[in-house]
Amino acid sequence: MHLMKVVLWLAVCQLPMLASVPFVDPNMTWYHTLVKPPLVPPDFIFGLVWTVLYLLIGGAAALVFHKGVEDKHHTAVWLLGVQLLLNALWTPVFFGMHNLPLALAVVVLMLAEGFFMHRSFAKHSKLAAWMLWPYWAWLMFATYLTAGFLMLN
Repeated sequence: MHLMKVVLWLAVCQLPMLASVPFVDPNMTWYHTLVKPPLVPPDFIFGLVWTVLYLLIGGAAALVFHKGVEDKHHTAVWLLGVQLLLNALWTPVFFGMHNLPLALAVVVLMLAEGFFMHRSFAKHSKLAAWMLWPYWAWLMFATYLTAGFLMLN
């Protein structure tokens, strides 16, 4: 596998996190006024976890598309794109708009779409599919947290 392709996929999969950064810091005061559901990790954990998850998604994408994006990858590419777009959307909705119901809808879509992306990646690389399990587990946790914030606030 060519190193530049790996670096490209790792960089592409970091874009949602970069798009989210401007919405978090200015809204932390609001966030800290919310009643938090049980098991909310400390603030710094979120950035660390998402960095690792986006690296895993990028690594999985590099495995799936290591020979380039071919016709047989059409569904996998589309699902990856939608997943990254949904990821980029959640933070502006939750933090920027303070719209907890819509944030819950977005994270539920991320969870469902993540399932389909996982299945699609598994058709091309079993290792890539395994690399997506932590992401899917975190999405389940993020769904719980978002629902908890909605119910308590």
